[in-house]
Amino acid sequence: MAVFLGNHGNIRLQRGFAVPSAVLEDEIKPDDVNTTLNRLSFDKAADNLITGDRINISTQDARGLVCFDASSWSSAIVEPSISAYVHVNAVGGLRFFYQFENAVNNNRSAELTLAAFAGAALPISVDVRDISKNVLGNVTGYTLNTDRETIDATSLSDKFRKQYSAGIISGSGSIDCLFDYTTTGIKETPLLMLQLIHRVDIGSEFDLALYLTDKELNSSLDNVYYEMQAIVTQTGVTVNSEDAIRCTIDFVTTGEIRLLIGEPAGYVLKEDDDRIEIEQSLDFLLKETED
Repeated sequence: MAVFLGNHGNIRLQRGFAVPSAVLEDEIKPDDVNTTLNRLSFDKAADNLITGDRINISTQDARGLVCFDASSWSSAIVEPSISAYVHVNAVGGLRFFYQFENAVNNNRSAELTLAAFAGAALPISVDVRDISKNVLGNVTGYTLNTDRETIDATSLSDKFRKQYSAGIISGSGSIDCLFDYTTTGIKETPLLMLQLIHRVDIGSEFDLALYLTDKELNSSLDNVYYEMQAIVTQTGVTVNSEDAIRCTIDFVTTGEIRLLIGEPAGYVLKEDDDRIEIEQSLDFLLKETED
């Protein structure tokens, strides 16, 4: 009988739901665009957006998103919507990137160019919409509990209590991490989990995959993982002068909980067993040179 160690597991997070639970309505004024630092801001950014978030910005204004240079789109014309990752500074100023790792590392050589504009403020709608799950770093362990409620089906004439077993399934758990706020390539930092609970308007929802075994850690194993939507309900930090800073994040599930075996949803397998994200742009497949 095989025995699997905890280091075969992993945690992957996806920021935001497939269907956003909340949309930020705001506006960008001409003074909100700083072309020198290549940052823009709006009132609700500082309270709701975190470095590494992939956001959709759209406008109903006939001018389109004139706060971005036309080079930001493949069409080379200003369009009414854009989807990009953001780097957020201490006062909510945003830089935009097309790759997650460039956003978290603030790689200025890859940032999108902003453009100054004049006239009336630009009304915008913003939602957090990620398409991929990133590994959460420095995790020391996690716990997941699933419960099924039993429904009382006793009638007045019954002499013994009867419980109907097909009740509602719910889940809760906790994640233990060593604190780190530095970027680690394409991994999420534990700081993200502490920041999620502070999203003021759009809440602390995220998609979660808890791996019992991860094929990327051990190619001889299949992926066995729980997939769910969850919300952060409590965070805690323990600081001791003679020990590493530790974080505990408690969550509850908000929808379906599935225990799956095999490749995660959202991937297309190629013959070499590599993966392409379904929603990822496939333009690179048509290029003859490295990009």
